[in-house]
Amino acid sequence: MRRTLEFLARGISSLVWTLPVPIVLCSIVVAGASAWLAATRLRVINDTDAIIRPDSPIHRNYLQYKNEFQAEGDYVVVVRSNDPEKNREVAQKIGEALKQMSPPLRRVLYRLDFSRLEDRFLLFLDTDDLRQIEKDLQGYLKALRQPKVRLNVHSMLDQANARFSEAYLRKAENWKEFKPFIDQFIAMLNRLADTVEGRVTVRTPVASPAESKASKVAQAKLEDFQRLKTENEFISFDQGRIILVLASPPIGAQATDENQRIVHRLRQVLATIQTQNPQVHIGLTGEPVLAADELETSSQDTIRATGIAFALVALLYVVAYGELWRPLVAIVVLVLALCGSLGFATLAIGHLNLISEAFVAMVVGLGIDFGIQIMSRYEEELALGRSLRDALDNTLRHTGVAILTGGATTAVAFFSMCFNDFIGLAEFGAVAGAGVLFCLVGNLIVLPAAYILRDRGREPHKLQTEASRSHWAAGPFVHRILFSFPWGVLAAAAVASWLAWQYAQKVTFDYNLLHLQNPKLESVQEELSLLQSPANSVVVAVSVANDLEEAKKRVEQFKKLPTVRDLHSLTEFFPEKISEKQALIRRIVQRLKGARIQTDVRSQINVARVRRDLASLLEKSREGYREAKKYTAFAQQARDAVEVFSKLIPPLERALAAMEQTSQEELGRRLNRYQIEVFGAMQRNLAWLASQKVDRPIGLEDLPVELLERYRSPSGRILIEISPKESPWDHQSLARFVKDLRTIDPNVTGTPVENYEYIELLRKAYLDAARWALIVVAILVAIHFLHPGYILLTLLPLGLGSLWALGIVGLAQIPFNPANIITLPLVLGIGVAYGIYAVDRYQEEGRMNLFSTSTGKAILLSAVTALIGFGSLLVSTHRGLYSIGLLMLVGIGSCLVTSLWVLPQILCLLDRWRLLRKQPTSLASDADANQARPAAVESTLDSPRGSPCTPLETGQAAVPSDPGPNHLGGYRETQKDPAAPQEKKTSEPPAS
Repeated sequence: MRRTLEFLARGISSLVWTLPVPIVLCSIVVAGASAWLAATRLRVINDTDAIIRPDSPIHRNYLQYKNEFQAEGDYVVVVRSNDPEKNREVAQKIGEALKQMSPPLRRVLYRLDFSRLEDRFLLFLDTDDLRQIEKDLQGYLKALRQPKVRLNVHSMLDQANARFSEAYLRKAENWKEFKPFIDQFIAMLNRLADTVEGRVTVRTPVASPAESKASKVAQAKLEDFQRLKTENEFISFDQGRIILVLASPPIGAQATDENQRIVHRLRQVLATIQTQNPQVHIGLTGEPVLAADELETSSQDTIRATGIAFALVALLYVVAYGELWRPLVAIVVLVLALCGSLGFATLAIGHLNLISEAFVAMVVGLGIDFGIQIMSRYEEELALGRSLRDALDNTLRHTGVAILTGGATTAVAFFSMCFNDFIGLAEFGAVAGAGVLFCLVGNLIVLPAAYILRDRGREPHKLQTEASRSHWAAGPFVHRILFSFPWGVLAAAAVASWLAWQYAQKVTFDYNLLHLQNPKLESVQEELSLLQSPANSVVVAVSVANDLEEAKKRVEQFKKLPTVRDLHSLTEFFPEKISEKQALIRRIVQRLKGARIQTDVRSQINVARVRRDLASLLEKSREGYREAKKYTAFAQQARDAVEVFSKLIPPLERALAAMEQTSQEELGRRLNRYQIEVFGAMQRNLAWLASQKVDRPIGLEDLPVELLERYRSPSGRILIEISPKESPWDHQSLARFVKDLRTIDPNVTGTPVENYEYIELLRKAYLDAARWALIVVAILVAIHFLHPGYILLTLLPLGLGSLWALGIVGLAQIPFNPANIITLPLVLGIGVAYGIYAVDRYQEEGRMNLFSTSTGKAILLSAVTALIGFGSLLVSTHRGLYSIGLLMLVGIGSCLVTSLWVLPQILCLLDRWRLLRKQPTSLASDADANQARPAAVESTLDSPRGSPCTPLETGQAAVPSDPGPNHLGGYRETQKDPAAPQEKKTSEPPAS
């Protein structure tokens, strides 16, 4: 295999030497065409539907539901303040503005029209409530039949005064009627006192968009049904303090750039209304908004990270090599390779997703790795005095073969992601793996061709001098510092590995998708705010029933589940026990026939009369309290009287005290308003009760059109929306919720179910990709070296580095999440390359001479560029991209330390062991020692030829091994002038 790869490298070398101009021109043309394709046709999407296989059983249910009900995630406008009436006013304005918005929205739901149900509202009440209404109605009708009784303030006070007569109260049978009357009278007095004091009585609205709005009416009995209907027409929560306006995007818009345009326009419209209503908070969230914000944030972060990576890599090149031209060529080749990668992505896939768009910043750090290796070895060969052709041949035969294997392992790590059911991950693996291959080809063919074009025809002496300036290697002191105590370093590494293993077991996984987004985004803050409110979340699961009867059965079953909070469906509008309710309603309507129902209560109130009547009631109450107090020990009736009067006196005192502090004119206005609100509502309620119909049951044609569009498909199937009791973003509660729902409907779907399956699928896909990457990496390393010792030496730093990285992650309590779990296969593919380069150079040299050659420098710079590429993601406000950069820094940094510090310690010990094994038992003289050490010794590994980490015994002479003019190994104390003429020598390395 080694000979095959070297033969391939010689062929590439001959091609580059022969056709440098066509190679460079062809690469420019291909890159230009690719860039044009990407600029005109490549798009970035954030659509879950496009990154999960459509034939997946779970996703198939979701797609079927979306297609059948034309369902898209809703834009959710949140209107919030402590003034319910103002909230309704603002929600009305927002709804009307959204209906007129351009580009147009498909559907806007902000107010439900219940007019077609108004004459059948009583059917929504329980039979007990209807019986109570019938019973209460008897009292009203009895009073209305009396000639002087009217439903107004004066009549109310007259009736109260009449009941406070001594003759009435002394009869025990009257107390059965008196006590309920007093309870109602006290409530009316408290409201009267509130009105006189100028207070606004807050009414309790009903929540939920699809919940039966009339089901709460029973609590109010004969209160203002019209008011309740008006309040319940809005999607309100927390007693009207929160109102939602829902808008649906056009079909398919969420997966396109149109979604971002719509969100931008929505924010403009809402900002205008917010300016006009500063006392009300207006926010925007919902699935399409979260998706648009995430896409915009990640795209901006990726562009910024790519720019930073390019700038830092270019700066590093210039500083490290002390010149501009060769690093600049390497960067240009990297740009050409990236253009080719984008062209491939355009032709092969047609788009990037939130995962795959990050490949650009990654490939910047990884692709330049190959250029560093090629350029460093090329300059080293020129600095050693090789001819241009020999420098090219040696670079590609040795370093070229190493980066071919290293690049293949990195590409395979990416391509291993293609073999799973998660399309988003497969797309990322394809474009990133292709990007690595483009970079590999560019640096093996285009970069050498560019160097040959420039350097051909230049004087060898100038080439050598220029290369000597930029080529550097570590001095002896570096080796003494790093490799003097190998056993101590390995012992420390063993301790670090044990600690890492302990902390690696504490690594956790964060399933919460909201934690990936920038928490400062308005859409994220609004979603979190809803989670802490009675509205909970707008994220619901859905179940689809074939007909209304099946939907009713499922609703009853879902209601019994402990993880379910609310259910929204058309079934709430089809009450049970219709026949029994119709009979009760007929009796109610029949009783109201012929009743004297006044239609206008706006008659002027006599303020003086009201004062006089209230004062009389207060005096009678105090007197009655004093008299009853005397007999509490003897009579139950006296105790009842004390209780009644003690409750009645405070509101009477409040009302009279407020009247004393209010002008006559203002008091008249307030009392008249009270009369209209209270008794006008009573009159309207009685008229409304008389208008109720029971000629037929409620039908679909009676329901609001907005609800029918949302909850009934064209084929007649019925949708059930199910809200979780706990947060749908918490994995454990989400798992319980989905598990419970599936006991009722195995095909239940919706965003919570999709998220649950999506994350599990994603996690499994990455773990599988990591396993496949490890297997293929091991196979490629085995094919490259074909020797158990070298294979183990190459994989050891990868294993240790991965373990250390997991330990650091556990120690720092950095959780894996659906975004950064991508680092598992990446670290394997990238981290093994450093071990390949180090062991390959050891095999070539036959000794541990890593930092005295260009390879140590190249590995270091390669790792730094990779750290820059991934570290640039740390500027991201998108938490997912940030966590990817953080974990890759930890992983690559750990593999770098194990490859450049721990692995060389083992290689040093091997050098010493093999040298000592070949030493004579006694050293008589320096000459004997020199004769005893052969220049090359065959062993299981290549023999060390004067390794800088091999200690010399006292009096032992060093035997140089082709140190070359710039060789800074530990055996040479002097160094030749790099510019001096060199003897021509054969540079063939020892056979592997």
